[in-house]
Amino acid sequence: MSLPVTAIARVGVLTRDCRAAAAEYARFFGVNEWRLADCAGRTADGREYAHRQAVGYVNGVGFELIEPKSGPWADELARCGEGPSHVVIPVSDWAALDQAHSAAGLATAAEHAEHGGRRRLLDSRGPLGGLALVFADADALIPPGEPLQLPGSAILPVQKLYQVSVMVRDLDAAKERFRALLGIEDWVDIGIDSAHMPGCTYYGQPVEHTARLAIGRRGRACFELVEPLSGPTVYRDALDRRGECVHHIMVTLAPPQDFERAAQELAGRGIVVGQSASIPGLMAFAYFDGGKPLAGLFVEVIQPLADDWLERMFPSPDIARIVVGD
Repeated sequence: MSLPVTAIARVGVLTRDCRAAAAEYARFFGVNEWRLADCAGRTADGREYAHRQAVGYVNGVGFELIEPKSGPWADELARCGEGPSHVVIPVSDWAALDQAHSAAGLATAAEHAEHGGRRRLLDSRGPLGGLALVFADADALIPPGEPLQLPGSAILPVQKLYQVSVMVRDLDAAKERFRALLGIEDWVDIGIDSAHMPGCTYYGQPVEHTARLAIGRRGRACFELVEPLSGPTVYRDALDRRGECVHHIMVTLAPPQDFERAAQELAGRGIVVGQSASIPGLMAFAYFDGGKPLAGLFVEVIQPLADDWLERMFPSPDIARIVVGD
């Protein structure tokens, strides 16, 4: 029995200053309304923890910026630095989760009532490539706290959470673990090879590299697993710096002209394109390196180069649905 992960309510990011990070997320994603709160408790093994969090949504995509003070997340921040850490999964049936959780054999890192809702953090980082799972009451996903209104408009429109991407050392083994624990049975395998993708760049310089990835979906929850193979990539950088980890999200498909406009604007704010490539006549893709402003989060943007790019790349509607959803 797999864990009931069929939707992602929020992407969690560890940061040293959640209020400052929220201001940048407002400027990048257009997340203007936040709730700021202090949280504290004990982990399952009795250890005290404390953090401040900022929670905000835009177009149904949620962000949870965690500023750890003590406890496991503080340890992770000290060890790996700022960056995406976890996803928050809505729960409507805790009895079903209990049964699946028991079958999965994962330890509970912490469980408590937090700001009017139940919340459980599973110790899933080892088997799921650094991805922590936080389950929270579906009817308490927007927590109480100090309202925080921040100015900003989306550099590129946030359409939906297309995928959350995890860097792994062994793609085949990672797929099996995601199958067993999250019930993701169908995967789309894609190879990245600069020999067949003209114009591959790494921080603005031409580069030769290879990687392989797999995209899997269950319901509205989509995960991409990436194994770097050769040459310099932002994928390899992440593995070298943080180990297996959550690395980037994709929330936007944008025309090339909109992407170029955004890239020029963001470069002046210290957010640059870390890696890019294209499949001629079909699509291009690039990763914005969020760096300090976005607390280590990378953001992928796909640029369609033809109206029928998706159908030509993935003629099967079922396969295309895995990649981009309904």
